[in-house]
Amino acid sequence: MAKNIVLALGGGGVRGIAHLGAVQCLLDNEYKFDGIAGTSAGGMFGAPLAAQVPPREVLSAVIDFFKSPNFRRTSSDSASLVGTSGIEHVLEKFIEGKTFKDLPIKFSVTSVSLKTGEEVIITEGDVIQAVLATIAIPGVFPTRGEEVLADGGVSDPVPVEPARALNPSVPVVAVTLHTKPAGFSPMQTNAFVIEQLPEAIVDRLSRTRIGESLRNLNVGAELGSDRLTELNLEITKPDVIVRPVVGHIGMLQKVDPPALFNEGYRAMQIQLPALVDALSFLKTVKRISKYKTAKPN
Repeated sequence: MAKNIVLALGGGGVRGIAHLGAVQCLLDNEYKFDGIAGTSAGGMFGAPLAAQVPPREVLSAVIDFFKSPNFRRTSSDSASLVGTSGIEHVLEKFIEGKTFKDLPIKFSVTSVSLKTGEEVIITEGDVIQAVLATIAIPGVFPTRGEEVLADGGVSDPVPVEPARALNPSVPVVAVTLHTKPAGFSPMQTNAFVIEQLPEAIVDRLSRTRIGESLRNLNVGAELGSDRLTELNLEITKPDVIVRPVVGHIGMLQKVDPPALFNEGYRAMQIQLPALVDALSFLKTVKRISKYKTAKPN
């Protein structure tokens, strides 16, 4: 039985480390990727995976990054709270100078134009620049280009349809990063905006109504994102949905990368039987019949 699939990797900041574990589980079980579509963190981690960099090698780079996180801005950045120079440095190790055509696995990322309000699916050009567009959380990271491109998760938190377009005949495995532990209160959500400011400012803000307001703003945005994600999955109907329990983690929070990697692996392992079923002859025939009009990129 052929074991080809396409991946739809959702957004969620540092939670995206779980994508690496999910992909490692698939590789350990001899699955092959016909394409990877990523939104936000899914695009950032999906890019080196599309370049066939081993997930554990990417994890090692992430661990090194978290020893001394760098979110400094540069003079050329558009208005934003923090910058992406540290992220760019990590990405350069794997995909510097690469275009989409250079990648051995078909790849796409989603962004949204704040100028037009339309979703933009990027499938050509410089890969690093595309990743910087898909991770550009409005107001947090710099937007990109004349179209003012920003985080794809604003409109498409899990890019199922872009993934399906890469090969409509194989199952879409969607990884969503919004699942929270049982009993978790939204008010426990980390305010990612605050956590990247200098410690003295964080301490001062946390004691004020401004700090409380920022936290409440973040909680509201997270609740809306959770609901948008579930609606997206209901409409697009991926063949398999993988749900690492990482939704309680702030998007730019300092984390233990191996723990998130292991959680992604665990969540994917649970869904392996569902993936076997999705690859059955009957399901394959139904899928080809239903999505035969999808246009591969």
